[in-house]
Amino acid sequence: MILCELCRLQAPDQTCSRGNSIPKKMKCTDFTPGLERFCATPGDYAGRDQVYQMAMFFGLKGKELKRVQTM
Repeated sequence: MILCELCRLQAPDQTCSRGNSIPKKMKCTDFTPGLERFCATPGDYAGRDQVYQMAMFFGLKGKELKRVQTM
């Protein structure tokens, strides 16, 4: 998994709409998480703690994790 898969800025052709290269680690200055990227079906959303646990599982830390929490 790459960070771009959880970001709203990812274009349909798997590139960043802001022109950023795909990060090698789970860090990006323009990371913009989207709930639809974590839960494909809105009915799957069980709450804030679920998304936080998923973000931790995927290896998000620091600023990226804080952005997920405020989402």
